[in-house]
Amino acid sequence: MILQINSLSKIYNSKEGKVEALKNLDLQVEEGEILGLLGPNGAGKTTAVKMIMGFLHPSGGEIRLGGELIEPSNPRRQIGYLPESFRPNPNLNVMEYLRFQCRLARPGGPRVRGEEDRLLERVGMTRFGKRRISKLSKGMGQRVGLAQAFAGDPSILILDEPTSGLDPLGKGDVIHLLLDMKAAGKTIFFCSHFLSEVERLCDRIGILDEGELKFMGTVKTFFEKWRVNDLEQAFRWEVGCGQS
Repeated sequence: MILQINSLSKIYNSKEGKVEALKNLDLQVEEGEILGLLGPNGAGKTTAVKMIMGFLHPSGGEIRLGGELIEPSNPRRQIGYLPESFRPNPNLNVMEYLRFQCRLARPGGPRVRGEEDRLLERVGMTRFGKRRISKLSKGMGQRVGLAQAFAGDPSILILDEPTSGLDPLGKGDVIHLLLDMKAAGKTIFFCSHFLSEVERLCDRIGILDEGELKFMGTVKTFFEKWRVNDLEQAFRWEVGCGQS
């Protein structure tokens, strides 16, 4: 396995007392698979991703990448990351920003000639390399976010809501792009609210609710558990929103 999470937990202190955002999460992402993490708002998905990326310190548990224990302060250059709210420097143009990201992804290493151009082509943004980021639409900005996640040819992609802000055609483009990345041997772990894209993309899904992992397995197994053939209905029942 490429990513292993053991008993990961996160507790926040608030005016109302302690809040358990994540409760002893155990999760493994196998090399070459696409795994989707689902859950209602506030389930703990983004908290888990931020701890994997080192932006939050766990209250307990451990994270291993390629079998090696990773600490919050360690760089994650082997990971391509797209945050839930992608906010690059608005004063740069698209090409300047991607050139900067490519250099960050390969510190001290040889520069790959034309990498920025290939990234723009991959996400359908070739014509917009000179456009200032502040002038991009939300959907175009999301494409730039995906492009920077691919910089440096990472072995694993961690994407938080990768199709957010995209129109139906754009979502279809991203789905095909991620399937192409999988075919090229990449591992993809992503969070999403869009059940249709999860059903099309994922080898396995995890259902997170109130900080706890309620289910992990294939979509087919999830259907069999609830004896339905509808992902939305099964999801609602799993998180306690649709049972009669």
